[in-house]
Amino acid sequence: MADDRPVAGLLVAVGLLLLVTAGVMLTGVVGLFRTGGTDVATDSPAVPTPSDAATEATPASGSQPFTLETRDIETCGMLCRNVTSTVTNEQSAPARDSSITTRLYAGNDTRGEVRWQATERVGTIGAGETYRTTQRVELPLEDALAIRDAGGWVTIRSTVETASQSVTITERRDVS
Repeated sequence: MADDRPVAGLLVAVGLLLLVTAGVMLTGVVGLFRTGGTDVATDSPAVPTPSDAATEATPASGSQPFTLETRDIETCGMLCRNVTSTVTNEQSAPARDSSITTRLYAGNDTRGEVRWQATERVGTIGAGETYRTTQRVELPLEDALAIRDAGGWVTIRSTVETASQSVTITERRDVS
């Protein structure tokens, strides 16, 4: 048994070294998820795609049928954020059978791999009403590193689907 002590000590030292290394790596990633990110005025216009059912009002020319806004970002862990956002129905009629799908990409475009995705069924959003939701965004280390490697930029593509249309809004954000 006395011969096992040097081996146990070596294992403890290696374990501590691994913990310190992981901590240093994660510290470099923390900047990706600071809550103050920068919004950039590169949002693409919302483009409604009408369906066969024409029961909902169409927005006036040049206006968007929905407005999406990020309201609050709270830290829930090193690679986790609770993101509160709102969707406002800018139309003069209710948006029925609504759902919102959000996809997060590393970088300034949507050509790469989806790093996070969620769909929330909303139901009906009345004319002029705002729906508020909080989503937990937890990223694996690999995805956080991809965002860091993209200079801290993410592209967020949100699609609001209703009984009569589909509207996609793209936002680019510097989260470094």
